[in-house]
Amino acid sequence: MLVHHEEHRPHLFWQKLRVNLEIFDDILDHISNHPIFQNQSNNPQLPVSIQLTIFLNWVGHYGNSISLEDVAQWAGMSVGSVVNCTNGVMIVVLDAHDQFICFPAGNSDDADLACKFAESHTCPEWKGGFLAIDGSTMNLFMKPGYYGETFYDRKSNYSLGCQAVILPHNLLIVDYSLGHPRSVHDAFAFRSTRLYDKHTDLLPDGHWVWADSAYPLEPWCIAPFKRPRNGWLTKDQKTFNYHLSKVCFFSGFQLIFIYVDSCLC
Repeated sequence: MLVHHEEHRPHLFWQKLRVNLEIFDDILDHISNHPIFQNQSNNPQLPVSIQLTIFLNWVGHYGNSISLEDVAQWAGMSVGSVVNCTNGVMIVVLDAHDQFICFPAGNSDDADLACKFAESHTCPEWKGGFLAIDGSTMNLFMKPGYYGETFYDRKSNYSLGCQAVILPHNLLIVDYSLGHPRSVHDAFAFRSTRLYDKHTDLLPDGHWVWADSAYPLEPWCIAPFKRPRNGWLTKDQKTFNYHLSKVCFFSGFQLIFIYVDSCLC
């Protein structure tokens, strides 16, 4: 079925695996030679492409529609095989973590493209804003066993909060912080990030991070002006906020959905 979708209905391929064919092939090329997929048994493993397909299908969906039994029936294999495939691919992903999640150097191509993006959407003086930070939600499978109520968020879910630092031109995640309940305000969770503690080492001179109004205003963290209580923004402040909104990552970042089917027990 996926082969048919791959050739004739790519949108259905993406709907099932949450990646397009090019990204799928790229991931497959990166992980295929990992030792986890090699064994000396007389019973060979499933092809890596099938294991990756099962992994992407399971982690790319959330809720009752993607239970372990449903994935096993969809894949035509046992529940244990689904678990083994998922665990194997996850081991490979974790091994490659530092290879793909890292701050870009100030003279890197990614940093240059991000600066050009900011400049093209605002003005030349603002090209130093080559990173952006925002909070996202990682829904938990169920209420945690310890201090469960603290994980209850404003959307009536039990969840963790993730602070993610991205490149605004392509939404590539370069760093993240995970651990606080999503009920914690972004400004407080931000203080636990490596970026907050080591911004002088991570950010080149003349560069900064874009953020939304939930974050504190710092020389290296630029956020929109907030309307004062019982007051109004000045004309210059409104103009500043208008042009800042042209760096269209605030809404774009909401396209990143991360889910965790796990429980803190």
